[in-house]
Amino acid sequence: MGKIIQFPGKNNGNNDKNEETKVRSIYSKETFSETVRKGVEEYILGNFAVKNILGMDIVYKVNNNEIGVVGAIAYEHKRRPLTYIADFIGKGFIDKKSGKVIIDNLAFREGERELYNSIEKIMKAKKILPDIKEF
Repeated sequence: MGKIIQFPGKNNGNNDKNEETKVRSIYSKETFSETVRKGVEEYILGNFAVKNILGMDIVYKVNNNEIGVVGAIAYEHKRRPLTYIADFIGKGFIDKKSGKVIIDNLAFREGERELYNSIEKIMKAKKILPDIKEF
């Protein structure tokens, strides 16, 4: 049996395609704040009784691929036909392979006061608690 050996040759069309894919991977269409917003939305819609997110204001801080998020959300409840506004705090990390923000713990201030305070203490210790300045 023979062994097939391929020598590097000229690939006229393949080099251009490789350069285009490298450029696409470096420059993404979404900003980092949109990626953070999408990560928070996915976590809230997946874990809480939220039907639809109407609006969200967030402040985040990144330290060593970990992220802390503090914000407010306006949402429609799944079982109650009203619109609510709630403050939340959450922590997560940035996935290096996909570039997504994955939130692993999030709590609302009014619903889970003890969990909210414990997440706040963890974020202070890890230096990922965002600074909120009032005017």
